[in-house]
Amino acid sequence: MNTTRSRLACISCTRRKVKCSKTVPCSNCIRRGEQNTCRTSQDGNDATTITIAEQAASSASSPLSILSPAEPRNESELSMLRRRVAELENELHHAPNPSPSPTEQCPAIISHRLGSSTEQGPGEAVNRQRTPSCDTVAEDAASILEFLAWGRRKNPDLPVASPEAVIHVSPVGDIIIPQAQSDISPNDIGTLDDVSQMSILQLLLPDRRRTWDLILWHEQYLLWYHCSYHAPSLRNQLENFYDTYDGSIEHPEVNLQWVAFLFAVLAGSITSLPASTAEQWGFDDAERATLSKRWFQAAITCLNKADFASNHSILSLQAIATLTLSAHMLGFSNLQSTYLAASVRIAQSLGFHRLTESVPGGIVEKEAGRRVWLQICCQDWFSLPFSDTYLINPTYSKSELPLNCHDESLVSLPDSEPTVGGYSRFLGSIASIMPRLQDGLMSCNTLFTKYEQVLKWDKQLRTIATATRPKYLSSGPLNPDWPIWVHWARRSLAISSSHKIIMIHRSFLSKSFSNPAFAFTRKTCLAASKTIIKEYKCVVSEDGPVLWIYQAFAVAASIILILDLLHSESHEPHNTEHFQLVHDIIEILSKCRNSTIASRGVKILTALRDEASATMRQGRKRTSGDKDANPQPQKRSRLFNVPAFVKTFCEDQKSPAPQTSRPQASTHPAVLADFFFESGPFDEGSIENLFHLASQDFYS
Repeated sequence: MNTTRSRLACISCTRRKVKCSKTVPCSNCIRRGEQNTCRTSQDGNDATTITIAEQAASSASSPLSILSPAEPRNESELSMLRRRVAELENELHHAPNPSPSPTEQCPAIISHRLGSSTEQGPGEAVNRQRTPSCDTVAEDAASILEFLAWGRRKNPDLPVASPEAVIHVSPVGDIIIPQAQSDISPNDIGTLDDVSQMSILQLLLPDRRRTWDLILWHEQYLLWYHCSYHAPSLRNQLENFYDTYDGSIEHPEVNLQWVAFLFAVLAGSITSLPASTAEQWGFDDAERATLSKRWFQAAITCLNKADFASNHSILSLQAIATLTLSAHMLGFSNLQSTYLAASVRIAQSLGFHRLTESVPGGIVEKEAGRRVWLQICCQDWFSLPFSDTYLINPTYSKSELPLNCHDESLVSLPDSEPTVGGYSRFLGSIASIMPRLQDGLMSCNTLFTKYEQVLKWDKQLRTIATATRPKYLSSGPLNPDWPIWVHWARRSLAISSSHKIIMIHRSFLSKSFSNPAFAFTRKTCLAASKTIIKEYKCVVSEDGPVLWIYQAFAVAASIILILDLLHSESHEPHNTEHFQLVHDIIEILSKCRNSTIASRGVKILTALRDEASATMRQGRKRTSGDKDANPQPQKRSRLFNVPAFVKTFCEDQKSPAPQTSRPQASTHPAVLADFFFESGPFDEGSIENLFHLASQDFYS
């Protein structure tokens, strides 16, 4: 029953929000000379209905309207508006008032709703938001697969690569740290999970002896790889921390940005420790898994507690740059990319992008600034495949390269002399190619001229890798006087430079599987992939540091081999070799410890390998069945459905699985080829996005 009473005030007074005499015509309308148009509402709608409807009528009768108020069409529109508003309000009055669900409270979901159009239904709007365009998937298929192993998304139009990023909100990091199985009730755990408390941070710090072990191991076995800080300075700071403050993080004079730096170095060490060294120092797999993630989180917590975004310091930059060593293997790639972006602005505000010889300051301070700036540049420029852009413009980066020197003397030495900064200096020259390649591609208007740019920078990279590479990084005999890390640096450079060749050709990799004009790209990327896998198989037999690029780039290389299989005929001779190489990588990754890259990589590669096997079997059946009927060979008309594969893969990951310290071989069922393939010719670009499901190139 409608209990709304009729309004006695006239429409004009109601619209103007003035007191009405409630007569027709009213005194106000007579005074304005509008007695002929004075009327009241007769339809029984409430004040809200009249006001909304009359505002629409007022808008229609404004000077901008092509209809005059006296036209019958305006009256019919006004009546229609009144009826519609009344219907909506009636629905609102009778509708229940449900409590908001967690999904409705999620900012990511709300943003989708705000972005939808009012001219389409809610379901239609969401579908449009969540459905990637065919062109996007076609162009980036290989990249999507590579990034899946990171739980990351290259393109916001592809929401299935990392569903947990939208559904689950983790206080720190990209993944929710799995809780160890225990008989203790969650209510009895206390606050150990809250690393934001200073007392908890203090508990996370190992004893003095073990802290020094990890710091010195990092300096001797790992610093050559990233060289984001000056080792003697850290040693002096650590001595002062223990001698003056008794190792107390809670001391009011201890700089929390330095504590973040300390935790970053510790996290990098324990994540990269070979298993034999970790066991020798008493770290079992379970404790390593816990401490590595907690130390990473502790570093982030200390940065935030120190308000690093406002209080700019080189310490926060050194912490963020060093965290890259552990972030990707621990599953914090998304978080790390955000902090790296912040580090760019902080470094620029400190003037690290223009540290020339004429800048005043001590040699240690300037050398430390140049080192961390070079690492930030490398990490930014190597991230181009993920974002298709870069933050640091090389044109405005005037800083000189760090010295090729030993830390104790800081005296410049020839490039042929192996020093702690030599590897980073050389890799920086490779990284500088990436923004110039991107600029060249963006300035071209045809595939022909774009491919010219790819070939140009491919040649440039090969020249750098051969002509300017330091002697100690070449394949000659090892000098016994060289540092112990030189052998590992050679392996790392072979893997990284091969991956950079793939990066240069990435925009044409998809097309190369179907267009013979880009056959050089296909051949180059396959050769680079085999080099990566060959070197990685050698690395795992050595007792060196475990670098995240080994696993990440091995996954990327294996994806390329599988994509080649999916685009090859079943009888081609290289198929067996490709299958064997992929199988070897899956076996190696299955034995890796405390690495989300390895865990995701095993699952992705197993699913893709099973898909390729099913495709090959079907190809052989079709070949044998059609041999007599059609003696002429025909190309397969099958299109790998990347979105369907990604969706199925991600849904499969939602099912709970027992937590282990090592990634187990995937139990992903062999998928039917017909589910992931559609009729029609091969799409040239349907491969590129596959990369992004497995890997990300923030630094290598």
